[in-house]
Amino acid sequence: MLIYKIFRAPEWHALRRDGETQGAPVDLADGYIHFSTADQAPETASRHFAGQEDLLLLAIDTHRLGEALKWEPSRGGQLFPHLYGPLRLEHVAWWRPLPMLDTRHLFPEEVAGHVDPTRARFDTFKGLDRDHPIEMLNLVRLRSRAAYPQDHPLADKGLSGADAYASYGRDTGPILAGLGGTILWRGAFETTLIGPDAERWDHAFIARYPSAHAFLAMVTDPAYRKAVVHRQAAVRTSRLIRCAPAPAGGAFG
Repeated sequence: MLIYKIFRAPEWHALRRDGETQGAPVDLADGYIHFSTADQAPETASRHFAGQEDLLLLAIDTHRLGEALKWEPSRGGQLFPHLYGPLRLEHVAWWRPLPMLDTRHLFPEEVAGHVDPTRARFDTFKGLDRDHPIEMLNLVRLRSRAAYPQDHPLADKGLSGADAYASYGRDTGPILAGLGGTILWRGAFETTLIGPDAERWDHAFIARYPSAHAFLAMVTDPAYRKAVVHRQAAVRTSRLIRCAPAPAGGAFG
């Protein structure tokens, strides 16, 4: 399992030079080195590194830490990984820059998952025929704890990812219905027969829109743009796959 540590560049250079570190000043004061899981790392960044540039994200292999790693309750009662001992260079599985994107840090896909479409993929979507019905396959995995921006009114409420996604559904349902959209199918995930072992989904559903115009009208609606912060706070990773309706039948293919 990988856990994560946000480092300022001078701290990383010191670790590479010396081979080990006792951590940042906050770590020294607390007597252990703080880490975060993938779900916790974005909130850690927004709370403790808001607006800071020149950061790096270190991925640490828990198997390399042994019994010095303890899981202890911290923010909101969550269990956080704490290392009672030095962090050594050999513990680091990989490291990446952690740049700013607007007001938030841009985490790599291994941590951030797939939450929003990239500009290139959104441009591809817009380049397809917009004048026929479309069906969007949604697969959604939620965070254990919602990761709202630090300045959002719900940031300190201790909400779960399920709570935040419920707010997203509540606020966007009328917009979907007003544009003629509907949830065509919904299923409860049980297991993956073919696919990555770690892949599981909290929500699986197909949304139907009368046209791609309707979908684009939804995602650009001011009320939707306000509500989408709940989805961003809720979702650990997701898949959103556009399909064109096709005749059903009694055979594969």
